[in-house]
Parts: sequence; structure tokens; C-alpha cells
Amino acid sequence: MDTFYLLSCLVKANTVRRNIALSLVEAGLASVIRHRRDDEDRSLIYDELLAADEKAQASGVGMYSNKPPATAKVVEASESLQKAKTYLSFLQRQKRIPAVVDYCAAGSRFKVIIPRENARLTFVLGGIRTPKTARNANETSEPFGQEALDFVSKKIMQRDVEIDVENIDRVGGFIGTMFTGRENVAKLLVEEGLASVHAYSAEQSPHGSDLFAAEKRAKEAKKGIWHDYNPSQEASLETLSTSTPPNGASTPSPEKRKDYKDVLVTHVDPETCALKLQVLTGGPGPSPLESFMAEFRSFHGSSANAIPLQSPPRNGEYVAANFTEDNTFYRARVRAVEREAKACEVVYIDYGNSERIPFTRLRALAPQHHPTTGKLKAQAQDAVFSFIEFSKNKGYLGDAVHFVQDMTGGDRPLVANVDWVDEKEGGVWYVTLYDPKESKSAEASLNADIVREGMAMAGRKGRGFEKAWPEVVKTVREKEDEAKGERLGMWEYGGEY
Repeated sequence: MDTFYLLSCLVKANTVRRNIALSLVEAGLASVIRHRRDDEDRSLIYDELLAADEKAQASGVGMYSNKPPATAKVVEASESLQKAKTYLSFLQRQKRIPAVVDYCAAGSRFKVIIPRENARLTFVLGGIRTPKTARNANETSEPFGQEALDFVSKKIMQRDVEIDVENIDRVGGFIGTMFTGRENVAKLLVEEGLASVHAYSAEQSPHGSDLFAAEKRAKEAKKGIWHDYNPSQEASLETLSTSTPPNGASTPSPEKRKDYKDVLVTHVDPETCALKLQVLTGGPGPSPLESFMAEFRSFHGSSANAIPLQSPPRNGEYVAANFTEDNTFYRARVRAVEREAKACEVVYIDYGNSERIPFTRLRALAPQHHPTTGKLKAQAQDAVFSFIEFSKNKGYLGDAVHFVQDMTGGDRPLVANVDWVDEKEGGVWYVTLYDPKESKSAEASLNADIVREGMAMAGRKGRGFEKAWPEVVKTVREKEDEAKGERLGMWEYGGEY
């Protein structure tokens, strides 16, 4: 048995003063340390403590009882979704329920105990999303995920709190608001830049305005996840989903355009989930790009053509770039130049991917290989998904990018209907993608599948051309409702950002 050294102190309750150490000994919940008669380092009520200890032993109370101690069985309210549902309405009716944070699993997910209900449950902060933390040694935490967990652990771990329960998630976790003192824990996280706001769910909360204001302050101060926040970049993402083309052009009149092309998705932009497509040509034999690349590799495989650039590259210049991953030359365009570092960022114009490479891996592009003077223009076509929008939250956007990469990668042949061409943006295609082996109708598209998995939402501000496809719009919205009902992807907490 562990030995605990208690300071004798008096507690006044209902005008009765009681010594805590003496009360514990009387109840058989503590024993007395024996001292020699000449030992002066002992309690002032040592004799009383000895007498109380002897009485407890004689009475067989507490640790001296022959019966095993009675243990209160704590009910696991989040044991299953079905069990959580039985508690939901009861807890929703109560406000500011006293609780104790038993364990912090993540920045916004906890195990809490409600003593008066003898219940233990999983509690999730509503209206926000914190970066994910690694659950085991094989996983990696998202940036600032560990910082968010450390923050709440220090603030509320094993502390008294109050909770308001609003809903439950798909695995039996209770969603709501938590208070430590008078402070909203979700708001504290957002203010420190350790969480972002879910617009949809925050708008349903009475504390939504406080969360939005806290996020604005964190962005302006560039705290935490907003350390590289760029207001102009956010504005450009917002523009992507507007109903009218940029530069003040008028919205085209609705027209159901059917322009189907066989394509490959060669790149998915990690910042916007925009696409790069290669159009496939039918017929036997190698494609024009395959024939071109065979000749291009042969050209640059010759030592006579191994001539580096004679001067630093310029932004927008077309070059032959030696791709790091396979040490093969491809056509590229310079996007950014770092003269001091003697390096630049290039975009491979036939595939859409990019990388940063030193000047020494660049060569001048021969006229016959140039996309404007040669026989083959750039093969990577800019495209974005029609009818859907992606979250601006970096975490959910990252999940969507990986999902789209998985479903379109591996040289998977697809069919794209070019719904609209935005000439004001350099000829960007708005497309609906189909798997020719599975899609049987205009509604059964990869666009709808992405929404069904909670990786995107139905377009909030319908573009003009989308009005010509009401059946597709209806299907995408139905898929969104299904994802919401199952709390998939961006809907895991009941809202999106």
C-alpha cells in the first residue's frame, strides 16, 4: 500500500470544524505513521490519530473491512452509437453540465466524466476542427496537431469543466461546447491558431460569432496554422466558386454542352484540387505524346545535345528540364527563379506537375520541341470540377486531394465532358468526369462520388452553365445529404469549412 503524508488542516462546513487527516483515519481510509516517544516531528493530534486508527481497526471499516470495497460502475455512454442516442435527448435538455476531463485524445476530442450521472463519454468540440495528431508511431501528426493537444492537456486535463451537448457524431461521440470557468475551450483554441472554424456548424451555434471573430484575430496575427496566411490567396480561392467569370465578363447563357473526351488525369493541384488532363487520341499505335517523348529522350540522350543554359532562365521561359525522380528530360516552363540559389521552380507542361531544381538540370529547348513553334503543343490541359466545391480548410482540402489522386491515378482512362471553357482564364475547362466502365448516366459521375464521400460539397453559387443540368445538380445535392447524414469527410462534426 502506498504511504501518503497528509498535512493536518481544518475544514469548516456548516460551522463544524473537522481535521481532514483525522476524518480519513476514522473512516479507515488512511493509517497512522508510528513515531518513537522522543520523536518531536509528529502531528499535534498524534494521540487522537492513534485512537481513531485503533477504533477503525476494531470496527472493520474502510481498509480494515473483510469485504471488498464497493466500486461505482461508470456507464460508458459512447460505447456505441445506439447507446449514445439513448442519452442524447436527456443531456441536450440540460445546460452547463458539470464534468471532469478524464483524458485528452486530441485538440478537440476528449473523454469526460459526468459524476452526477455516473457516466463517461466521448466529447467533441463543435464548430471547429483541430489538426490531427498521430495515433501511433507509424503515423505523423498534422502541423500544430501536437501543439493543440498539449494546449488543452495543460488547460483542462483532470480539471472541472462544464459542457453543453448539442448532437452526436457517427461513432457515438457527443458534440457540443465546453467551458473552463467562463472561457469557451473552442474559442481559446481558435484564438491561439490551433483550430479553424467550421462555417456550417459554427453558424448553428450560439457561439458562432465569437468563433469567427477569434479566427479573424488569429489570422491577422498569423498564429499557429495561420502562420503563412495570405488574404489575397483566400480571395482567389473564393473567386473560383463565383457564378460569373472573372474580369467582369457576363455569365454565359445556359446551354447543355456535350463535348466528351477520353482523358487521363496527370496531376492534382494540392492547393486547389484543380486538375491537369491529357486528351487521349484513339486508334492503334503510340499516341502523339508517346512518339514525341521517344524522340525527345533520344535527342537529349545524345552527348552532342548536352549543352547547359548559357544564362540564368527567365520567368515564363520554356526549357528542357531533367526531372529529379527518373532523371529524364521533359518539356517545362519556368515559374519562379531564385538567382542567388541558382535554382528555379518549373512546371512540366505535358503532365502538370512541378518541382524546384538547380540551373544545372536545365537545357535550352530546341525549336522543333517548342510548344509554340514545334509540332506538338503543351499536352497538360487546365481543368476544374463542375458542380462541386472543395473546402477551404487545409486539412479537408488535403484529404480531398489524396482522394481524387487515388480515384483518378494509375493511368486510369476516364471520359470528361467539357461543360464550359473559361476563355478569360486562359481556356480552363470545367469538366464532369466519368468512368466509362461504370458510369451509365450523366448523374453517375466521379464529381458526384467525390461529394458522396464528404470530400467536397455541392456548388453553393451555381455557375451559369450548371443551370442547364438540373438533374446533375439534384444528384450532387442528394449525395451531399447522404454524406452529411453519415458524417463523412468534412461533415464529421456536422459542418464544413
